[in-house]
Amino acid sequence: MGMFDRHLDCPPFGRLVAQGQGSVWEGTIDLPHLGAGFDLRVHGRREGPMPEQAAAFARVLADGERIRAQATPALVAYLLECDVVPDHVALSEANLWAHLQPCWIEVHGGADADACSINYEIPWDDQCVSIRLVDGRFDEVCAEG
Repeated sequence: MGMFDRHLDCPPFGRLVAQGQGSVWEGTIDLPHLGAGFDLRVHGRREGPMPEQAAAFARVLADGERIRAQATPALVAYLLECDVVPDHVALSEANLWAHLQPCWIEVHGGADADACSINYEIPWDDQCVSIRLVDGRFDEVCAEG
């Protein structure tokens, strides 16, 4: 970031930084039950994140355990379906999270302001796997790359 950075303390996102007159706010965050050290990007307004973004993300923070429970079988099925898991890896719901590396979170803007994507690197492919949430609730798993 540069000399025209703007800083904002914004619950539930924490400390955010935007450049110049931009509306993209960045920071880092840990999500209980979902991983630590995520880069965070919020596509908000010049003044900061939108209220609907903050409300939806607060639900993500509060419901991490439930989101993990809902996303786990979908992630395993998706990764096995995509045929990216090597034959020597016995991927299961029990060991899935040991293979996922927290990467970044994208909080969408505009008409999708209540949506976000939590992205993880996987050790077997260059693409990331993404958990998409709408209004703080699990929606789907997809590839992000």
